[in-house]
Amino acid sequence: MSIESAADRAVFLNADEFGAEGIYTRAAGAASDPFSGIFDRPSISTDLNQVASIDARPTFFCRMADLPGAADGDAGDQLAVTGEGAFEVVSIEPDGQGMALLRLGALV
Repeated sequence: MSIESAADRAVFLNADEFGAEGIYTRAAGAASDPFSGIFDRPSISTDLNQVASIDARPTFFCRMADLPGAADGDAGDQLAVTGEGAFEVVSIEPDGQGMALLRLGALV
């Protein structure tokens, strides 16, 4: 059982401070209302036996309540992030406390 409320989680994701605004669109065509989350596009460089590799898979951390009807990255689902573009949703990873990490794929 989580100790924070839905309102507490919404404050943590405030797009006016450090968050981002997203719109989740299911493959069936139904789009969500805009909601706040934390967008991250990391760039991690790895050196594997003198071969450099960069992992830059973006993620979006948000409330599960903002993803009604979304399953584990249903094929064709998309997330549009204001100022960043629209991405394929690869997976949705709920944390069991009312939040979820969306792993994003290629720009759509």
